[in-house]
Amino acid sequence: MWLKNILKNKWKLLLGIILFGTTAGYSQIPEITVIYPRPGQIVTAVDSTFILGYLPENLPCKPKEAVLRINSSPVEIHRDGGFIAFLPVSPGLFTFKIDAYLKKEFEKAEKSHFPEAIASTALDVYIPEPLRSLPDDTLQIAGDYRPPSGNLALTAGDMLTVAFQGTPGMTGWFSIEGVVDSVPVSEAAPGQQPYWGEHVFGAGAVPDSLLIRGIYTGYFMVPPSVSAANVKINYHLSPNKKKILDSLLAMVFPMNILEVHKRISLCDKITAQSGYTVSLNPPDYPFTVQFTDSVQILRHGPRRGYFSCFQPAGVQALVVAREGDWYRARLSQTQYAWINKNAVKVLPRGIMPPESYLKAVRTYNFKDHLLIECPLSGQHPFRIIEDDNRSLRIQLFGVTSDTDWIRYDFSDSLIDIMTWLQPEKNLYEIRLKLRRDIWGYDTYYEGNTFYFQLNKAPQDTRRLKGKTIVIDPGHSQDPGAVGPTGYTEDRANLGIALVLKDMLKASGVKVVMTREDDRHLPLYERPVIAKKNKADLFISIHNNSLPDGVNPFINNGVSTYYYHPHSMALARCIQAELLKTTGQADYGLYHGNLAVNRPTQYPAVLVECTFIILPEQEARLKTYKFRKQIATAIIKGIENFLEGYDHER
Repeated sequence: MWLKNILKNKWKLLLGIILFGTTAGYSQIPEITVIYPRPGQIVTAVDSTFILGYLPENLPCKPKEAVLRINSSPVEIHRDGGFIAFLPVSPGLFTFKIDAYLKKEFEKAEKSHFPEAIASTALDVYIPEPLRSLPDDTLQIAGDYRPPSGNLALTAGDMLTVAFQGTPGMTGWFSIEGVVDSVPVSEAAPGQQPYWGEHVFGAGAVPDSLLIRGIYTGYFMVPPSVSAANVKINYHLSPNKKKILDSLLAMVFPMNILEVHKRISLCDKITAQSGYTVSLNPPDYPFTVQFTDSVQILRHGPRRGYFSCFQPAGVQALVVAREGDWYRARLSQTQYAWINKNAVKVLPRGIMPPESYLKAVRTYNFKDHLLIECPLSGQHPFRIIEDDNRSLRIQLFGVTSDTDWIRYDFSDSLIDIMTWLQPEKNLYEIRLKLRRDIWGYDTYYEGNTFYFQLNKAPQDTRRLKGKTIVIDPGHSQDPGAVGPTGYTEDRANLGIALVLKDMLKASGVKVVMTREDDRHLPLYERPVIAKKNKADLFISIHNNSLPDGVNPFINNGVSTYYYHPHSMALARCIQAELLKTTGQADYGLYHGNLAVNRPTQYPAVLVECTFIILPEQEARLKTYKFRKQIATAIIKGIENFLEGYDHER
């Protein structure tokens, strides 16, 4: 057995001899711990990325007496042994070779010959090859370019868009067997490959994205007369006249025999198929679905931006197309939205979504909220739009106006005026102008009656005392980001949140913690706790990291996130105080589509207090002094928001 193990691992032994001058795994040198990236991880295709970790405790010296080299590049060591570097990488299997040396020996050694390392490790990661143009001396089709998320089902009037990558400068077209023979495509102008992380989180060493040639695009409008089930699209390329002429000239005046063969190959036509199927005018479309989840989301496209949040179970919609696991629903004459098929059930054929004619709208005034009541014939999709601090639109899809009456509760002083509008067929809109700024709102059905609950600001708004504030220490069981020495974000968040809790309670605030220890709390249960406790405000505590390829040395600081417009003022006030109190760089005020910020009932923000992946900032997070700084700034920001809340002009 021992001989079998030696033979099985002989390649490791050889690699160890090459890299370390001894056998890998048998060296007595302590190992350097790498926190990120992980061994074997696929790192986003960039030309540089960051790596962080820490030196072992059993070094023969203190961290300040050591020097660190990663792939021969100098890297600063923090006093507690943590480090972070931003270094070049190259596509394919890439190795980070990390070595620590005694500083005094390193300084005496020749530059061309490092002394023996006192700690070392090697880490392999994979850097994907970036997309590149195909060579233009052969005829190729690489396949789909940015394909849909799955197989398609389309109906009359839909546009089938097609894109594939092939040899640049060719003549191209596509066909669908039994449907259409030849639909021309055009080669798009050379385009860049954008990297979202750079746009959101800051510039790094992401290269000027390669200009990609040979992307062919076209489209086909689906007529009512065609029908096809699960067919593939055929892509075709052939040389244009100039390419053929070049080939003929090359045959007459050949540079070499290899070049002649390459150019002759350009005279051929080539065909390839899409990696997905298309169904056109399938007989079971359209059909009606009903939401089965308690709250679901309508999107602008499969896995794309949010069209509307929190559609309750029971809402029905008409499905007219599909892409992979996503249904496209027609909500009104021109409005469409996408629904995940796992969030709905398909109703028996022949059942259509409800049609409602809204006769009257009525308001009811309560101490802490105002209720708007809309009696309907079924449960319709809806959307709420905040136009500004005092203007709201309630859109009800599948509803037609028969509105003769709007009855106001005369004891209410919140609504200035309410009007209705029919912008298009099957879209009914209620417009609200308010006398005070929006604090929060809720939406729900009771039977077939739609209710919009407009929450009022808490009593004595300008004082902190008496308010209910929910504090959410982010993460756990998921540790979140991890610092160079292994300090996890969930622990750092909790440390700040507990200090914030004590300081708020001392100011007379009713504090509700989503967690006070390391127990697991699912993400979507956190807003439930806030709603159950009738939160006035919601503050989520986090600490930041970055995507691959973004330079942490020039992109760091404090940032605050909101989702709904009525939370933006709170985010602004907290961000301003964090900058003032901590002296950190301004990493920005963000509209962020984050689960804990999406609830509408109250102002909600998420705070990224600092960058835990930077050694000096990780070290600060472990101290009570810094936690108190953060808590003090958040409280002052809340106070400024409350004092500045515009009750009535």
